[in-house]
Amino acid sequence: MTVFKLLYGLGIMLACTLLCHPMTAIAGQSDGPAEVQKDSPVVDLGEMTVMAAQPGVEITTEKTVITLDKFVKPGSLTTVTDVLSEIGGVDVQRANALMASPGDEVSIRGLNEGRMVIEIDGRRINQTGHMGRYIVDWSTLTLDDVDRIEIIRGGHSVLHPFAIGGVINIITKKGSKTQETKGSVRAGYGRYNSWNTAASVDGSIGKYTDFHFSGANQESDGYLKNNFQKTQSVNAHLNIHLPSQASFDLGVKHSRVEYGMPVINDPNDPNPNVAALYDSDYPIFSRTSDQLRHLNWAQLPGEDTPEWEKKTTYLDAIFRVPVGPGTLKIHGFMTDGRRWTSLYGKNGEFTRDEFMDDRTQGVILEYGDVRLFDNHLFTFGMEYQELGQPSGTRAIYNVKSGYVQDIITLGSKWTLIPGVRYYQVDKATYYSWTEMGYGAMPPGWPFSVSNSGKTETDSDFFPSLRVDYKLNQDTTLYAAASRSYRLPCP
Repeated sequence: MTVFKLLYGLGIMLACTLLCHPMTAIAGQSDGPAEVQKDSPVVDLGEMTVMAAQPGVEITTEKTVITLDKFVKPGSLTTVTDVLSEIGGVDVQRANALMASPGDEVSIRGLNEGRMVIEIDGRRINQTGHMGRYIVDWSTLTLDDVDRIEIIRGGHSVLHPFAIGGVINIITKKGSKTQETKGSVRAGYGRYNSWNTAASVDGSIGKYTDFHFSGANQESDGYLKNNFQKTQSVNAHLNIHLPSQASFDLGVKHSRVEYGMPVINDPNDPNPNVAALYDSDYPIFSRTSDQLRHLNWAQLPGEDTPEWEKKTTYLDAIFRVPVGPGTLKIHGFMTDGRRWTSLYGKNGEFTRDEFMDDRTQGVILEYGDVRLFDNHLFTFGMEYQELGQPSGTRAIYNVKSGYVQDIITLGSKWTLIPGVRYYQVDKATYYSWTEMGYGAMPPGWPFSVSNSGKTETDSDFFPSLRVDYKLNQDTTLYAAASRSYRLPCP
C-alpha cells in the first residue's frame, strides 16, 4: 500500500508538471526533447473564461448587491438565508438543515447579529431578545417580497447604527411600476415531508399606486426528532406617487412560526427512561449536541412537546421628496414579536406556553444625496429608536442619534468618505424581577419597585474614515478605520 501511494503521488506530480509546462510538438520528430521553432504554427484559442461572476451578484468596495430576479443557485430559494449561504464571507449556521428556522445564526467575518445590523429598507430589525443577546428570526424573512439584498462589511458606514461587523439590508419590492399585473406561483417538495408553496402578484392601480402582495407556506417534519417546523407569511407593499416627485411607501410583513425543539434521541443516554424512547428513524441526538442559540440544556422526549410559537410583524411607512440639492426621507417603523414557549427546564419540569413579547419602534429623518461644491455628496440624518417589552418594561432602551457623512471625489482616482455618528442611549439596565413574575430578587440585585429599575446613559461621538484608490478599471484599493458602539444586551 505504501509503494502504491508513492507511485500515485509521483504520477500526480508528473501530471501537474506537464499541465503547468506545455510543450510544442514538432512534426517529424519522434524522440528527444522538443524544441520550439520560430516558424511553428500558433493556434489562437480565443478568449477563455476560467471563472465567471455569480449571476445576480455585484461586488464593489462599498458593498455586495444580490438582485433576486437574476440570482441562481442549485436547489430552491425560499428565505434570505438560502441566498446568504452562497455569498463569500457570510457564514450561515442552521438549527434545521431543511429550512430557515428561529435558531439560525448569520455571521460576517465571525461577528453575528449581536455585532452587526440586519435591516429592512434601511431600518434595523434586530430585536432585544431578553435573553442576553440580539436576535433575528430568519424564518420570518421569506424571499417573496424581496427585490435585492445589500451586504456591507465592517462598521465603517455611519448611516447604519451599531454596525460593528457589517450590515445586511433587505430591500423589498414596491410593485411593477407598470399598468400590467403580473403574478407567480411556486411549489416544492423534499425529503422528510418538507414542502413549500408561495404566490405573489405585482401591478399598479391607475397611474399613482404600485403594489405587491405575496404569501408563502413552508412545512417540514425535520431531520432530527421533534424538529418540525411550520411557517406562514404574508406581505403587502404599496408605493403611492405624489406631486413634486414625492412618494409614500407602506409595507407590512407578518409571519407565524411553529418550531419544534430537537429532543434527545440516544440509545446510550445515561437515563434509561430516555434511552428507551430512542427512535431509529431519526439520527442520534445526545445531551451534549449543539442547539445553536436556543438553549444550553437538552430537551427530553415524551408526551410533552418542547416547542415555540412566534408571531412577528414588521411595519414601515416611508415618505420621500426631493428638496433642493438632495432628497428628504422620513421613515417610521415598528417590529412587534410575540412568542409562546413550551419546554423542559434544567430541573426536568415542563412549562407550557411561557409568554414573551418584544417591540422595537422609531423614526428616521434623513436628508441624503446632497451634492455640494461639485465633488461633495453629503448625507445628514437623525434617528430615534425605542426597544422594549410591551407586557413588562415598556422601554428598555431609548436611542437618540445623529449622523453626517460626506463622499469626497478627488480626481478620477481618489475617494474619501469621512463620517461621524453621535449616540445618546438611555438604558433601563435592570427591571423588577418580582413584578415580572420571576420570584424573589437575588441578594444584592439592583431593585426598584417600578418597572424602570436601574437606569444609566451613554453618549459619545463615533467617527469613521474610508479612503478608496482606483488602481485600474478592475481594481480598487481601500482602507478604513472607525469607532463603533454596540448596544448592550438586556
